[in-house]
Amino acid sequence: MHSANSPGRLPTGEPLRLASGATVVVIGGGPAGAFFAIQLLRLAAKLGRQLKVLIFERRLQSANSKEVSLPECWKGCNHCAGGISPRLNDGLHELGLSLSEGVIQSRIRSVTIQGYWKNITLEVPAGREMFSVYRGSRPSRRSDPEQNFDGYLLQAARQTGAEVIGAEVSNVTRASDGKPVIIYRQAGLEARVEADLLVFAAGVNGKPGLSAHENPMVRIIRQALPGFEPPRLRRALIFEMELDAHQSPWLDEEIHFVEYGSKALPLEMCSLVPKRGFLTAVLVGRSVDAAREPEAARRIMRHFLELPHIRKLVPPRTQLRLACTCSPNMVIGSARQAIGSRVAVVGDLVVTRLYKDGLLSAQQTAAALAAAALERGVDEASLRRGYAPVIDQFRRDNRYAALVFLIHRVVFSSSVLSRFLYQAVISERKNAVASQRTLENILWKIASGDDRYEQVFRAMVRPSVLWSIISGGVLVTLRNYAAELMFGLRWRGLGRFTTGVALERLEAKRAAFAHWLAACRMPGPSSYEFERMYTIRIRSPRARVFAALGRFGEPDREYLHPRWVRIRRVAGEPNVGGCTIEYRVVLPRFSFRLLLEHVVVNQLAVYRVQNGFARGGVLIFELETPKPDVCDLSIYVAFNFTRGRNWLTGPAWWLMRHAFPAFVHDVIWNHSLCQLKDFVEARHQKDGVHFQEQEASASASSAPA
Repeated sequence: MHSANSPGRLPTGEPLRLASGATVVVIGGGPAGAFFAIQLLRLAAKLGRQLKVLIFERRLQSANSKEVSLPECWKGCNHCAGGISPRLNDGLHELGLSLSEGVIQSRIRSVTIQGYWKNITLEVPAGREMFSVYRGSRPSRRSDPEQNFDGYLLQAARQTGAEVIGAEVSNVTRASDGKPVIIYRQAGLEARVEADLLVFAAGVNGKPGLSAHENPMVRIIRQALPGFEPPRLRRALIFEMELDAHQSPWLDEEIHFVEYGSKALPLEMCSLVPKRGFLTAVLVGRSVDAAREPEAARRIMRHFLELPHIRKLVPPRTQLRLACTCSPNMVIGSARQAIGSRVAVVGDLVVTRLYKDGLLSAQQTAAALAAAALERGVDEASLRRGYAPVIDQFRRDNRYAALVFLIHRVVFSSSVLSRFLYQAVISERKNAVASQRTLENILWKIASGDDRYEQVFRAMVRPSVLWSIISGGVLVTLRNYAAELMFGLRWRGLGRFTTGVALERLEAKRAAFAHWLAACRMPGPSSYEFERMYTIRIRSPRARVFAALGRFGEPDREYLHPRWVRIRRVAGEPNVGGCTIEYRVVLPRFSFRLLLEHVVVNQLAVYRVQNGFARGGVLIFELETPKPDVCDLSIYVAFNFTRGRNWLTGPAWWLMRHAFPAFVHDVIWNHSLCQLKDFVEARHQKDGVHFQEQEASASASSAPA
């Protein structure tokens, strides 16, 4: 006879094997349970063994899973933001699983980290995929509640050979030979089943809001594993907001990570995850830790949506409707004594990646347990040798994760430090190809969980990284700040958004603009001595943005007001060929005029420099529409310097060419584009109506073939 804590080996000392015909019971049909069943059955098939796998899941609408399609049965929610990371997606492909378009709520193209100074947008790398999904049938107002990730995985487990039973387990005991006996209730009747291996995969949120020791499942686990200690938990606040149809594209394909709240609302990390017609917000921080009553949670939600930096990200409050809310537990530690004879715990009931990618943790712990049970044995010693090292790896990596997130939080919640880092990232982006952008790569891995945190931490503290921050961040920021003071540029109350573009985008757009200029019979030189490009995303139809650009030379414009520079329209009409804009600078040598030579309404405006030191240069405004009611405004500036005509003026212009403060142009346009974005988006929100683009018939004829 074997006790609950007995190593459970055979009298000969051989490990206990899962032979053909063995019964494996999984309590919990969430991702951890489904992943375990899929990987166990597939590995067993490779080894030539036939296993009977039973999954008990209480959140099924039918007790007889054979009568209905499983995704339609899954009810409730697993209290998760629903992000499918690139690494998890890789794991799904390795299992031959591909999410359907119905399950995928949004294909994520970019991740934005919102810091105290400015946001940093990171494109999902080529060849990588990132999605948002729902974990259950909620929110109730969804039109497709049957399309959810947990139901999809459970269906995949069933198709692999697992039997899913809609029942609730009430107790676990041991048979005389040490095998676990599972007692459950189905259709009001009590039944029991004996298992050769029992796996607990019920998660920590069977009843959200309960402490780990209050969780009824912990009591049941301790019947099989008397020494089991659940992991440490922390509360989160998750709420779903329903969007109006015309506001849905605002954050579609973009995940935002917000790294700070306010003094009155201390938050450590927040995420905004887009879904079809909804937006999921996840908040973690001291204010959430202290919110024990529903009214306290509602106050946090209201306060969060009123934060200035959040109001610039999400649609107006009047157009948001709360669909559902919950306060689930997040695992921030690891369980103890989670392995015994013929029994083990998997998923976040034992360990998970700190704050990120619990689904990946479920898949990896499930794979390790399945391999240990089949390749080593199901006695305690065999399971520990095969499964415990993976748990220990998560523990070790989470210690590094705590350091990574601490540094990350300190930097992004500081106006000074976050500005240094932002500038370092932009400097690197302008001067290095994607594969060589170390800072951007580190931030991507932190945001997406696309590497082990130990590797991320070691990359963060390399001397080369610290030097990049000093040279490309600290020194450049101090120089830019001096320019802002000189030209009277103030950021108070102004949203701060990324405008710098990557080197490869500049090269691609340079070629595109050269094609435009040639098609418009405005050819320029093959290369320019001064070249700059800026892009900003504006959540407004491009017709509205184009109209705002037409105010480029108006005295009462809402942007581009640098001290020492007077910009005025001196001839023609806004956004019409022949419009002339004069830049009058304190130093006459720096003054010049721009002539609007080519217009494609709501798409393109090409200005040519008529005189001055940049004669023959171009200023191009281009508008692109990546999605409805959202446009990308790009500004391209390029020119060659005037050459001296004799031995006296020649050296002077040579010196001018090499000493020209190009960064001043960056500082002024960076500030002005953020002003323009704020103004246009505020006007768009205030109107509360679609501003339909008016494509003039003349625009079609003016567009080059």
